[in-house]
Amino acid sequence: MKLAPVTAWFVRDRPRLKVVETGITRERLAVCVGKGDTALRSAIDSAQAALAADGTLAALIEQWLGAAAALPDCES
Repeated sequence: MKLAPVTAWFVRDRPRLKVVETGITRERLAVCVGKGDTALRSAIDSAQAALAADGTLAALIEQWLGAAAALPDCES
């Protein structure tokens, strides 16, 4: 779980509190498909590439993980 958006929300109306550190972890996530299901894997790869190409992925990452979050390294 990314804590930066949660901590930013928590301190938003508490002036005596501040976030002192963000980005201290990096999680790698994956999507699992059945062994040999190349059609599903190809569809997922294509959808991810399309989302990255049109900027949707970057917008979602910024919206949900914060401006300091980075695009993932998309490896097949």
